[in-house]
Amino acid sequence: MPRLVPVSVLAAVALLFFAASADAVKRNSYPEVKIVGLTPFKGDSALDEMRKKIAEAVTKQDLTALTALVDPKFAWVAGGKPVEEFDAQKDAAHNFKVAFGFRPFGKDADGKTDIGPQWFLLELFLADPSLTQEESSPLVCGPATARLADVKAFEKALERVDEETEPAEWVFSTTETPLTAKPGSGGNVGKIANTAMPVLGFHPPLPANTAPTQPPSHFEVLMPSGKSGWVETKNLRALFVDRLCYAKDEKGEWKINTFDQAE
Repeated sequence: MPRLVPVSVLAAVALLFFAASADAVKRNSYPEVKIVGLTPFKGDSALDEMRKKIAEAVTKQDLTALTALVDPKFAWVAGGKPVEEFDAQKDAAHNFKVAFGFRPFGKDADGKTDIGPQWFLLELFLADPSLTQEESSPLVCGPATARLADVKAFEKALERVDEETEPAEWVFSTTETPLTAKPGSGGNVGKIANTAMPVLGFHPPLPANTAPTQPPSHFEVLMPSGKSGWVETKNLRALFVDRLCYAKDEKGEWKINTFDQAE
């Protein structure tokens, strides 16, 4: 299942993906997890126009128009490697449809899938204008995220806070952001700056067994000390995100080139 998306809409996504994992975090101390923000893409008017076309197709739920914007070399990867469901013998439209729930895996025709058409996920990709470009790569990807400065330190942190049945979700900020004792109030208890921390809870709390009426305005995060603090969701980004990537095709036109899933 796709995980996280832009933090401009992270609060809404939390309702879908964070509820179970937040309760599973162990409130232990752990090594600080430093991150390095990726370089923002400077922008390209042609890419902006292409993304507008994607948005129009998604709004109208026009699958034909949407797949016309997919690069013939479309790839579906996780951790830099093709996912098991990616079929190199099939064309780009087929793999794109399977990736986003328009076509069942192993079938050659569109139809009902376990995840259903992921129009909402595509909307979320387009809702955040932040894009980054990896060094020496033609790919421009969004939403913006960060990379771990020290993978081994992160692995040690996971050993301290992760439950075996459900991994923690991690968020970060590249600017110094205070943590407070209560959501939006109380004294400062710490800060988050170029570091990632696991999510413990939400405010307002998620209602039990009913649909929430509003997305959380604040996240409770676990600090390396083992203590917790609250921070506004608007100041955070998700560390591990599914990303939609674009590249120029052989004609020099921008296309959807890669669906990069978080591991």
